[in-house]
Amino acid sequence: MLELRLKAHISVRQIGRDLKRNHGVVLREIERNRSRDGTYSAVLAQEKADRRRSSLKKRRRKLDEDEVLREHVVSELRRGQSPDVIAGRLKQYPPKGLDGKSISHETIYVWIQTGEGSKLGLHHYLCSGRPRRQKRHGRKRHKAHIPERISIHARPEEIETRIELGHWETDSVVFSKQRERLSVQYERKSRYVTIHRLSNGSAEETESALEQSIESFSQPIWKTITFDNGGEGARHMNLRNRYGVRTYFCDPYASWQKGGVENSNRIIRRYLPLKTDMSKITHADVYAIQEKINNTPRKILAYKTPKEVLAEGCGYGVVHC
Repeated sequence: MLELRLKAHISVRQIGRDLKRNHGVVLREIERNRSRDGTYSAVLAQEKADRRRSSLKKRRRKLDEDEVLREHVVSELRRGQSPDVIAGRLKQYPPKGLDGKSISHETIYVWIQTGEGSKLGLHHYLCSGRPRRQKRHGRKRHKAHIPERISIHARPEEIETRIELGHWETDSVVFSKQRERLSVQYERKSRYVTIHRLSNGSAEETESALEQSIESFSQPIWKTITFDNGGEGARHMNLRNRYGVRTYFCDPYASWQKGGVENSNRIIRRYLPLKTDMSKITHADVYAIQEKINNTPRKILAYKTPKEVLAEGCGYGVVHC
């Protein structure tokens, strides 16, 4: 039909209207499939289309051709690394045997979704995005009495810049209808976390968890801790007096002021959802999650891991400096 109408000198715009297609589509079809003498033939156009389709089927993707690179990408995906982190880490810190090799995160995504990777079920390892937060109505909150509380607004401004190590945020991760919870500490510059399993959310247990975190480092890199206004932070003065750590508190109902630890809590939720039965979770399980998070490269850290950044800041090759 298109060929006949062109021979009848009908305009491209009119052909588009008759075929219920944008005239640009018609024009691209003509330009792509013109013969050498400038005429359009439907038969020749179909032959060209068939050849293009055949060449696409024969074309092999980079990950199909390079077995070593493919095994590396698949292994990293199954470890929970995102395509962006895999590509960035490979470029910045190539492992042995992969020097000089690179791949883009877009190529990995396409290979997983439409290439041979789709047959391996690897799409299950891709993040599906952050779930939307449900609106809560009528929830009553009670501000705990915290002696010697110092507002976050009195905290030195340079802490916001993340220039130096030693400035931490702390929070609790609670679970449905259970007293057991996690105490999470987050270092702002390195994004390093420490996680402790608690039998309850008392101030005494939280203090003990923080003491363990502080004493796990052989160098004093705890300079400040920022809390929310929950009762678990009521014994903060003991940390201030015993270790010289300055303590600060967010404004009421302003958890975004310590967004780093809040984001870490969301990562922990991937492993321990709200309805997890914590009676079946051991301290070893919690430590394994902590190690996984601290050994995951981050784009914001130039594809280094939190553990590597913390170790560099301490001047040693191991993190417990």
